[in-house]
Amino acid sequence: MRAETSVNQPFLTMQVLVTLLICLVMAVIVVMLVLWWQHRLRDRLLAQQRSQQEGTVDRLLGSFGNDKEELLREHQEQLAAKEARIVELERVNARLRDRLTSSGIAGLFGSGRREVVSALLLENEQLHELLTQKQEQMREMMGDLTQRLMDRLDEQTRESARAVRYKQALLSAFLQQQETQQLLDRLLADGQVRPPLPDAPDET
Repeated sequence: MRAETSVNQPFLTMQVLVTLLICLVMAVIVVMLVLWWQHRLRDRLLAQQRSQQEGTVDRLLGSFGNDKEELLREHQEQLAAKEARIVELERVNARLRDRLTSSGIAGLFGSGRREVVSALLLENEQLHELLTQKQEQMREMMGDLTQRLMDRLDEQTRESARAVRYKQALLSAFLQQQETQQLLDRLLADGQVRPPLPDAPDET
């Protein structure tokens, strides 16, 4: 009878069902809290990343604006320098033209143009020859200095090698002397070699 009663008794009692339901509700709450925390953390990370990107873009735009202003200022300075140079060249040209006109050499570019060009070409050729001679002298001087330096280095190398060989010879002789002394002391201690007897006094 007891066996039949235990068999007929329901497997899940009300208490067990309530406990399972409470555990299920708590699990759902925990899962929802975890999902909410992950969503909030993701939103925070996205906000930080967005703010960093906006800061980077602002810095890049500011740097680009500064570079653009710097380039514009440099370009304006270069234009001003070129304009000043043009004005200076025009003033020099006008002064030379006035000087030629006032000194009566304006007709020089007519009949005497060939002589002026020839003189300029001759002067240019002379300057070129002088420059070539100076360059040749500089090359010879540099070659002489280089050769002297190499000779000096070779001499120092030979002197250093001789000093090293001399020190090696002294060290080798010292070591050989030490080894010979140690061998002699060892033979004397073993009795294989007798020390020399003192000389007998001369009988008178």
